[in-house]
Amino acid sequence: MAATTDNPSPAGNLVCDLDGVVYRGDTTIPGSGKALAEIEAAGFRLVFATNNSSKTDDRVADKISRVAGYPARIEQIVTSARAAASLLAGGTERVLVVGGEGLRVAMEEAGHLLVESGREATAVAVGFDRDLSYDRLKEATIALNGGARFIASNLDTTFPAAGDDLWPGAGSMVAALEASSGRRAEAAGKPFAPMQQLIASLLTVGPTWVVGDRPETDLELGRSAGWKTVLTLSGVTQAGAVGGIAADMIVQSIAELPAVLISS
Repeated sequence: MAATTDNPSPAGNLVCDLDGVVYRGDTTIPGSGKALAEIEAAGFRLVFATNNSSKTDDRVADKISRVAGYPARIEQIVTSARAAASLLAGGTERVLVVGGEGLRVAMEEAGHLLVESGREATAVAVGFDRDLSYDRLKEATIALNGGARFIASNLDTTFPAAGDDLWPGAGSMVAALEASSGRRAEAAGKPFAPMQQLIASLLTVGPTWVVGDRPETDLELGRSAGWKTVLTLSGVTQAGAVGGIAADMIVQSIAELPAVLISS
């Protein structure tokens, strides 16, 4: 599935989740930036793939640089917002967004028109929304009951915030609209095909490893694509919950990854 490029990296690729792997909220996972730099220096191509649709690509790259200390570049970023927009490719839709700036910008840059009224919408796109309101859910429900296409940036029910807190994720917001409309959303982010295809377009030759903290998204993405998987215990999955989880590697945090990945 990997695409050959003009500058192949003989070591292969590392597809890295962000929330719970590189940082939690605005707090870095200790050693994450150093680990990323070491892996890149060893010849791996780094791709950052996040189900968090709330930020634009440039803001995601800036956060990695600011919080972790690794100088991320926009061309390394793949978000579920972009994956959601790709599901609506081939035409111009009137999209009601239940989500943040990242999802709104992705829809606009894909050529779609953003609307505020459910009666005008031909599609509803749902992502992580810190400003979620009853009125927004109401308008989205009107749109869905009227036949609008139902797109979910991702189905993650929780979001790993600073400390050990888990906040409601985009999947919780999708679930509310599925309940109010009786509809099921089309999911775009990890582990589904739209996100997988965007990631694959950035890969070079060699093996691909996927590192993440959520088995049902990060590890399933790798498994379904035939890539190798690394589970990190710094996010939503804790050490006591690893029984029965299939991963090629399990590490406490990404800080341990260079030692085992570079020698593998």
